[in-house]
Amino acid sequence: MRADVRRLMLLQAGNVLLLAAGLAVVVIGVDALTALLVGSSGNPGLGGFGAVVMLGGGVLSLVFGVFAYRWTARGERYAPLFGVLGWAVLWLPLSLAAAVLTGGHPAASFIATGISGVGIVLSLVALGSKKPR
Repeated sequence: MRADVRRLMLLQAGNVLLLAAGLAVVVIGVDALTALLVGSSGNPGLGGFGAVVMLGGGVLSLVFGVFAYRWTARGERYAPLFGVLGWAVLWLPLSLAAAVLTGGHPAASFIATGISGVGIVLSLVALGSKKPR
């Protein structure tokens, strides 16, 4: 396998991971908002603002992920920048979602930072590469 094809496959794998992480954050945000509206919130410190931030950030990162995935498939030169933007936008909602999942453990923000950092590095690996002809 040629190096440029391998790099493109790695970039598309990072884009798919961005879409999966964004979708997971949206699902956790919907769950937190539903629990808040029903009145059975297991995490009273999060509140409605945290759930809305998770929903908004998750949807925005999904939009960036779709742009990154499609533009990479078309061979656009700056498509990885949308992946970087998606991971950067996803950091705060992912941190909130990790806090909800871990019950407010202090390591939740470090987990979210690590996941977002790896995603940004994956997106920057192929910056400037073109689709193989």
